[in-house]
Amino acid sequence: MPLISVVVPTMNSGATFGELLASLVAQTFRDFEVVVSDGGSQDATLTLARQAAASLPRLSIDSRPDDGIYDAINRGVKASSGRWIIILGSDDRLHEPETFQRASEPLLCSSADMIYGDVRMMARLGDVEAGSRYTGCLTLSELLTKNICQQAIFYRRALFEAYGLFDLRYRVWADWDLNLRVAFRRPTEWIDLVVTDYAATGMSTRGGDAVFEADAPERLRRELLSLSAQRQLWPLQRQLLRHARFFWRRGRLRDAALHFGTYLTLCAHRLPSLLGRRDQLAHAPVEPCNEQRAVLLPSDTGPPTRP
Repeated sequence: MPLISVVVPTMNSGATFGELLASLVAQTFRDFEVVVSDGGSQDATLTLARQAAASLPRLSIDSRPDDGIYDAINRGVKASSGRWIIILGSDDRLHEPETFQRASEPLLCSSADMIYGDVRMMARLGDVEAGSRYTGCLTLSELLTKNICQQAIFYRRALFEAYGLFDLRYRVWADWDLNLRVAFRRPTEWIDLVVTDYAATGMSTRGGDAVFEADAPERLRRELLSLSAQRQLWPLQRQLLRHARFFWRRGRLRDAALHFGTYLTLCAHRLPSLLGRRDQLAHAPVEPCNEQRAVLLPSDTGPPTRP
């Protein structure tokens, strides 16, 4: 079983695929396999893959019609055997020959189930300039509004066994859906590593995903309700009030009532814990005065810190 499986969905990718294959051949760390999940290319894609197999002995090719890019990715994930899985676009490339070598230590030692680094932008995308680095460490709250670049993520194989494959209902942002499913329930870790040079030409750069966006409020409501005991998620519960206002203004009164009612339910779940904390503070012993303790005078505090 290799440490890393590289899944590459392709479809008539001959113009760019060679650069990705060259970056894989150049890797100094060799404990990886490559799974090319092709949709039936009619150009040079398959020829390039077969040529690269001479230098990448653990490269396999599965070429047949698919139902879109995430169907191809799911097929590649099922065909792979590595302990960790990374999904690369056929027009991307690994950032440097030492990329997998540098990633191997956290992959071998970390207890996280999703480890991600950054990408270097090969082209401008929105406010992100070409040549800049995207995206850094994201909190769960930030992940609700901004996705991690898929080409920078290593998924532990067990995640797919526990939470399923990419949801084909989401034609563009199925990766975002999976990332949220994982981040709500499993430990994730950001590593200070540029994993991939990202071409920024895929489907997710050309438009949104109406089904994903429509499902987002209900997805969050269900997650918060099922994980109501996790104190670190309590600050996110106020998002339900925002969603309730959103639905109210659009005349969707039933959805507004559902989200507002869920917020009240979660508040009721929190109340015993908050009351218990208040009682603990009320009965906590008062620390005796120690006259030897240094006194911090106002002049010692320095300039005020902005919040």
